Amino acid sequence: MLTENNRDEFYKAADSLKRFKRAEIKDAQERSLIDTLYTDLLPENQVYKMMLSDNTTFLVGRKGTGKSTIILRLESEYRKRSDYLPCYIDTKTVFESTKSNYQNLDYLKGRIPDEILGKYLVERSFIQNILKSIVKELDVKAESYLSKFAKILGVSKADKVKDAIGILRNKIDNNEHLKSIELPVINEYVTTISGTDELETAMSNSHSNNLNIGLNSKGPSIGVKEGSSSTKSDKAKQIESWEKQFSGALLKVFQIKDVIDEVREILAILKVKKLVIFLDDFSEVDEITIKNFVNVVLAPLNNWGDEFICFKVAAYPNRIHFGDIDKGKVDIIDLDFYNLYSNYDKNTMESLSLDFTRRLISTRIKYFSTQTIGDFFDVNSASTVDDYMELLFKSSMNVPRIIGYILFYCHQTHISIGKKITKSAIESAAQKYYEKVISSFFDMTTNSLLSFDEKVSELQQKELLNIFINQLKGIRRQITTGDLKGAVYQSDKTNPFTSHFVFSPSLEKFVRTLELNFFLSKYSEMSDRDGKKVSVYCLNYGLTLLENMRWGKPVGNDYRKYFIARPFSFDGIFEDFLRKSKHIQCINPECHKSYPYDQLPFLEFSKMRCNECQCEVKVKSVSEGIKEELDKIDKTKLLPPIELGLMHELNSSNKKMYARDLSEELDISSQLIASRAKKLDEDKGLVNRDRSGSLIKYSISDKALLEYFHSN
Repeated sequence: MLTENNRDEFYKAADSLKRFKRAEIKDAQERSLIDTLYTDLLPENQVYKMMLSDNTTFLVGRKGTGKSTIILRLESEYRKRSDYLPCYIDTKTVFESTKSNYQNLDYLKGRIPDEILGKYLVERSFIQNILKSIVKELDVKAESYLSKFAKILGVSKADKVKDAIGILRNKIDNNEHLKSIELPVINEYVTTISGTDELETAMSNSHSNNLNIGLNSKGPSIGVKEGSSSTKSDKAKQIESWEKQFSGALLKVFQIKDVIDEVREILAILKVKKLVIFLDDFSEVDEITIKNFVNVVLAPLNNWGDEFICFKVAAYPNRIHFGDIDKGKVDIIDLDFYNLYSNYDKNTMESLSLDFTRRLISTRIKYFSTQTIGDFFDVNSASTVDDYMELLFKSSMNVPRIIGYILFYCHQTHISIGKKITKSAIESAAQKYYEKVISSFFDMTTNSLLSFDEKVSELQQKELLNIFINQLKGIRRQITTGDLKGAVYQSDKTNPFTSHFVFSPSLEKFVRTLELNFFLSKYSEMSDRDGKKVSVYCLNYGLTLLENMRWGKPVGNDYRKYFIARPFSFDGIFEDFLRKSKHIQCINPECHKSYPYDQLPFLEFSKMRCNECQCEVKVKSVSEGIKEELDKIDKTKLLPPIELGLMHELNSSNKKMYARDLSEELDISSQLIASRAKKLDEDKGLVNRDRSGSLIKYSISDKALLEYFHSN
C-alpha cells in the first residue's frame, strides 16, 4: 500500500516532467535541479555532448520533446565557465510582447505604405528587443567581471568597458539615433521600389494609350496619363516589393556589422572567448518574421562573428529558415523518435527508446521518492516494469512532456487513492490526454484570428485525418470478416492491428500539421513489396483507443512486413484527397487563373509563376464543407491563439489558477498571461480575475463557457 508521502512524491515526479520550457525545477533552497534531473535521450549524454560543441546548433523537435530542458542544461554548464557568456532569449515571448507593444514612428508614415507599416514596425521592434537582450547579458557579465577585477584593470579600462556597452546600447535602443540612419535607408528603398513599380507598370501597359514616354534632363521618363489609376495588381506588387526589402533595410538600420565588432571588443576585455546565444521557441514566431530575423541578426552574427558567437536554436520540424547560413557548417540534432534513432536498426531503435523511458522515469522517482520505479506500477507475472515502459513509449512516442501528463493522470486515478498503476490506467490516461490536449487543436484553429485561407488549410488536415481513420477502420472490418485472407492477418482476426500505414516520402509535407500536433508520428522507413521506399506513420495511441483500434503489429519475424501489406498503402488516398481539396491560383486579382493540382510539378519548374501574367501562383485549399462551417462563426468572437489557449486551459482545469501555473501549462511568460487575461476580463468578460489575495487568480467566466464551450 502506498503511503500519503509516497503519493505526494510521485505527484512531484510526474509534475516535474509535464512542465513546459523555462519552468525550472528547484529544491527547497531554491537551487536548480537541472543538473541532477537531466536525462539524455541517448546513452552517455550523447545529445548534450553534441549540443555542447562550439558550432551553431539547431535542436529540432515537436512540442515537449525536451528542447528547452536541453537548453536549460547547457546554459547551466556555460554559466560555470568564466570564458563563456550564455544569453537566453525566449523568442516567442519577445515576439508576442512586441506585437502588442511596438512603438509607432511618425517619421515613417507616408514613406512605407500603410498596409505594411505595422508589419515593418513589429519586425523592427522584435529585432531591436533581441539585440537589447544580448546587450543586457553583456552588461550583467561586465558588472560581475569588473567587481572582481576592477583593481587589476584600473579605472580607465573599467570605464572603457562601461562606455562601450553604453554606446552599443544607445545604437540599438535609442530611436533618435536610429532615425538618423533609418530615414536615408528608407528613402533609398522608396526610390528603388517606386522606380521598379513604374517600370513594371509601363511595361505591362505598353500596348495602351495611357503612357507618356519622353526624355527629360535626368534621362528617359515613363508616366501614366491623367485618368488612369494603379490597379490592385500594382498595389499587391508594391506590398510584395516592400516585404522583400525589410531584411535589407533592417540590416542597414541596426548596422549589424558594427554591432558585431563592438561586441567582440567588449568580450575581449572581459576575457570571454565565446558568446552563446540560446533562441528558445524559435518556430513560434510568424514565418516572415523568422526569415527576416535570420537574415538580419542570426546569419550575420553567425557568419561574421569569426567563431566568437554561436547560436543554440530550438525549433519545430519544417519551421526552420537558414538564410545565408551554410548548413554544412552548423549541427542539426533531431529529437523526434524516428529521426533521432533512424541510424540504428529497428531492434536497437526500440531498445534505445525503452531505455530512455525507463531512465527518465527512474531518475525523477529516485530524486523525489524513497520508493523505486517498480513500487508504483502493478508489477506481476503478466506485467513487468519493461512492459509498462513499452506501453508508455507507445502512448507518448518518447516525448517527455506527454509521459509526464500520462503519469499525472495516472496519479489522479490510481496513485492518489493508494492504488498502483495498471496497464488500463495508462491507456485511459493516453486517451484522456488525446481528448483534452491534442484534439483541441482544431477547435482552437476554428476560433482563432488566422486568415480564412490558413484556417481552411489547417482544418483540411482534420478531413485528411478522418479519411485515414475511416480507411483503417475499413481494413479492420475486412480482416475480421475474412475479406482479407493474407497470412499476415491471421494472427488475431478478432482484434487486428490497424494503427500504421505507409505512403511515399514525397507526400510527407501534407501531414506536417497532423504530425507537429501529435495526431500522427513517423515510425520508420521501409521498402515496399515493389522495392520502393515508403514512410511508415502511426496514429496517436490515445486516438486508436478512442476509435477502438489496436496499435502496433503482431509479434514475430513472420510479421516484419505487416505495415507494408498493400491495404496499408495510402498513396492513392492522398492523390484523391489532393485532387479534390487543392488547387493552384494566381495571386494577381486581375488574373486569378486557376490550375489543377496535378500541374504543380510544371509550375514548380517555372518558379511558381502564372503562364498568363507571370505573377506568383500559390497552392490554395478548397473545401465547401469547411467554408460553410466557418461562415456560421460569429467573427466578433475570434481571438488570438494565446488568448484561446488561456481560455481552454482555464476551462479544462475547472479551477482558479495563478499566472505562474498557466505559464507552465501554456509555455508563455507570466507577464504575457497577466496582460492577456486582463484584456479578456476588461474588454470581453471572458475571464474572471480574483484579486482578493496577494496574487491574482484566474478562472473561466460563465460568458466564455456559454459562447465557446457550451457544446463540449
